[in-house]
Amino acid sequence: PAPPAPAVPATPDGVRSVPGEQRLSFEKRQRLDLRKREVAKVLLTKGAPTARARVVMVIDKTGSMRRQYSTRVVHRVVERMIPVAIQLDDDGSLEAYLYGSSFARLPDVTVEQADEWSDTFLHLDGTHGGISYRRIGGYNDEIPIMSEVLSTLRQHDPMPTLVLFFTDGGFSQRGPITELVRQASGLPAFWQFVGIGRANYGLLTALDELEGRVVDNVGFFELDDIDAVADSELYARLLGEFPDWLRAARAAGIVGG
Repeated sequence: PAPPAPAVPATPDGVRSVPGEQRLSFEKRQRLDLRKREVAKVLLTKGAPTARARVVMVIDKTGSMRRQYSTRVVHRVVERMIPVAIQLDDDGSLEAYLYGSSFARLPDVTVEQADEWSDTFLHLDGTHGGISYRRIGGYNDEIPIMSEVLSTLRQHDPMPTLVLFFTDGGFSQRGPITELVRQASGLPAFWQFVGIGRANYGLLTALDELEGRVVDNVGFFELDDIDAVADSELYARLLGEFPDWLRAARAAGIVGG
């Protein structure tokens, strides 16, 4: 398929649009516009109204996430991440991965096809879109997917990457993950981990406070019930640390330009 068309320049209040929005229903366009305004407001408040970034979404597909999939919590998470990509990414698309013990790179999420995308790919079992979900695995190993994302980064890249990593926790490889995050601090990516289940987040909390990094490249917060969180709060927490990282990364020469 052809690459997504670039985003339309922002309006005076900083809200951007992408081709395809006009084909959404009125209700969906209205909801999307309100969410884009909340994202723009956070970026303005944080002193980064014109920030641009590649946005990568990683979603936990392990067995312990079954409830979040069956109740379509994950579907609603994806819907709420699209405004972030529109405001930050040049073409407004959202790169996507599912992970378990392995991972699968999924087609990008675009605003026009988001519902179809979610219905096609947000599953725990079976084969969907030509992808065997059994091969992705049902238990979590973060090293392969984190290494894959890191392999896509270039030192001093002028286009930073924001990784939105949704999981119910249970990270067990404390030593290897800690070392990977420490090494990754010299690369142009900020990792925003979001806990979306009532689980053990001990390591994620520790990563947020890890010493020995070039810059602080990790954020973490947990939401026991993400559906109960207003868009204004969600985006404030989701993007609260990214602009600070971006300034620090530019000052350290990690992000070029």
